[in-house]
Amino acid sequence: MLTGIDIVKNERIEKILKENKDAFYKRVFTENELNYIKAKKESTATIAGLFAAKEAISKMIGTGIGEISWKDIEIKHNSLGNPFISLNNKLRLIFSMLGVEDVDISISNEKDYSVAVAVALTNKSSKVEIPINMPYRLNERKLESHKGDYGKIGIIAGCIGMTGALYLSAYSALRSGAGLVYGLVNMPLLNIANIVPTEAIIVDIESYVLNKIDINEFTTMLVGPGMGIGYKQKTYTNYCINNFKNTLIIDADGLNNISDDIEIFNERIGKTIVTPHPGEMSRLIKKDVKYINQHKEECAVDFSRERNVITVLKGHETIVTDGNSVYKNYSGNPGMATAGSGDVLSGIITSFVGQGYNPYDACVMGVYVHGLAGDLAKEKYGEYGMTARDIIEFLPKAINCIVK
Repeated sequence: MLTGIDIVKNERIEKILKENKDAFYKRVFTENELNYIKAKKESTATIAGLFAAKEAISKMIGTGIGEISWKDIEIKHNSLGNPFISLNNKLRLIFSMLGVEDVDISISNEKDYSVAVAVALTNKSSKVEIPINMPYRLNERKLESHKGDYGKIGIIAGCIGMTGALYLSAYSALRSGAGLVYGLVNMPLLNIANIVPTEAIIVDIESYVLNKIDINEFTTMLVGPGMGIGYKQKTYTNYCINNFKNTLIIDADGLNNISDDIEIFNERIGKTIVTPHPGEMSRLIKKDVKYINQHKEECAVDFSRERNVITVLKGHETIVTDGNSVYKNYSGNPGMATAGSGDVLSGIITSFVGQGYNPYDACVMGVYVHGLAGDLAKEKYGEYGMTARDIIEFLPKAINCIVK
């Protein structure tokens, strides 16, 4: 149960109305509420009661006014005159996250004060409504566990000018539950890459490529975000494809480096996940972007079947397919069309695979959680102001929604 109580001195409201009624009305009340106020002949007690109710609800959900606005909380009245909340999308999402099933509001008016009480009945198991086409769930963690139980991930990413790609993919992997994350970079990047994220371990990639250390010590690997295109980068990508026996995720420049040699997929021993956007897919299958956007599912399914890979074709309504099953994702919003968003997604998927989840299931959960985190970020920052780091900020909340 959640409760919120607010007491407003009627004299305070009278003073506000005298000083700047129009601005106060515009800032605090919706059109429906203003109609109700006018029907009540702009009674100070009515206005103070509505104001107190909004405050009580903001306290009940723990946000206060700020994260949500006055107008996000709309108070309506039924035929008996009893107040109730009219939910907009923002409140509905917050209520779902809190497991709120029902809310009772009472408003009392005395001579000098107006008092509002909001009481919410909650179901702790109630979470964001997960679409029926996303049936997979993350397991609760065991009490007796350590970081080694949640994957040792290797990420080959970043180059001069693009070290942020390593940061975003590594940090999103950590935020998605990975136990250990290693960033594999060239010597010139070692000092730069060691700055962030502090939880990741940064090592020289040549130690692995020259066979001094076996890359199969990793439970899964990600190759490509911001790594650049060139002879060395292609060598690293090919080395992983030919030598890594566990699930390999190839993204961004990892795909660009082998786009003219995709027969190499047929030589893979372990499972492979590719995460192209339409432009990268265009280079892989030699079809223009317009065609791919018009035939997304067909292109993804055909590529998965031909190359024996799981394809995550990113964009509006991202497609996940292994050539047989197909998942179309509906979470997310246009604000996620921002630099680094794809790096975050590849980090999430790599994390889930590294923790032992079936690769196809990990991809489906990854794209859903990625989109949901973006939807949560949108509520705080809006679509225009959202960055990839904002998506990472909301990953823990999004992930909690799909824990069994």
